[in-house]
Amino acid sequence: MKQSLLIAAVTFLFYSCSTDPNEEYNNKPGEFLSEVLPLTEFNSEYDDYNMALPANTLGQSHLIFSSKREKKQFLNLVYFPVVISYKQHAVLEKSDGTNTVNMGYLGAFNPAKSLAAWANGNFNVYGPKVLSFEYDMASFGNAKDLVLFYADDSEGNMEIKYLINNNKGISGPFKFDILNSPKDDGYPSFSRFGDKIFFSSNRDGDFDIYELSIPRVTGEINTVESLISPKKFQLRKVEELSSDSDDKCPYFQDNMMVFVSDRPGGKGGHDIYYARLVNGKWSEPVNAGDRINTPHNEYRPIIPDLLNFTYPIVFFSSDRPGGKGGYDLYMTGLTEKR
Repeated sequence: MKQSLLIAAVTFLFYSCSTDPNEEYNNKPGEFLSEVLPLTEFNSEYDDYNMALPANTLGQSHLIFSSKREKKQFLNLVYFPVVISYKQHAVLEKSDGTNTVNMGYLGAFNPAKSLAAWANGNFNVYGPKVLSFEYDMASFGNAKDLVLFYADDSEGNMEIKYLINNNKGISGPFKFDILNSPKDDGYPSFSRFGDKIFFSSNRDGDFDIYELSIPRVTGEINTVESLISPKKFQLRKVEELSSDSDDKCPYFQDNMMVFVSDRPGGKGGHDIYYARLVNGKWSEPVNAGDRINTPHNEYRPIIPDLLNFTYPIVFFSSDRPGGKGGYDLYMTGLTEKR
């Protein structure tokens, strides 16, 4: 029997109304997911990690992650259309793609499969992040650009790059020059207003978390150009979250940051930590605890946009025992309240 995965329903506030024909997918926070569940349908005997999962309210979405299942020697991006349906809880499972929405928010992500394939090669591809400039930024505009951000080591060190899909087709890859250094840089994550970009880099020795701040004017329309090549910006190491150990894979959503670190006091290997941004100040990073972390490695957590939910769900990868092999994908509730 095909195994499926529990997931909380995902929705944007602007979809939530009583006349929504897909009302089944709205306002379904469900019980707190305390169990750590493997994404069995998507895992393989090879390394699988570095997920990207857009928010949705229509029961359909797109899952992209890094895997060695195809090239074996290299991590390349793989793509799956997925469907969310409701039983006792919401369920995430593979879709044959025949019901993929061709309009609106989800339709904007349909070219993601081509973008993922375009990024691949005989090198490792890490940390995908897909942004629709029409829907994902707070100041919605007319831009139809869909952009895949990622990092690869095609030239030796990890460099952050991006691919663009719009009415002119696919262009790129381009280097995200203002984020890159001569060392390893990766895992870009973006604020909804387009005024903050977080990423990790070992430019100062060990891996730390960095923040690029871009001044924004109220009501300004975000574009690819304004994000990639801003006229003004400030770059700093986020000392409040970084340590003397490796701190990697930041993911920012709704004023919460999740990342991994092998700092002292953890459960072993890389652990998942989280911190909140309150009134412009970061709280002390908190270890997610032994319900989630193990003596093995937990890696690249993401907390997708779940605005109707009372708690954040975290997706991550781990090389803990009991999986299909190497790193596998997992999900669970991160904290019981936002």
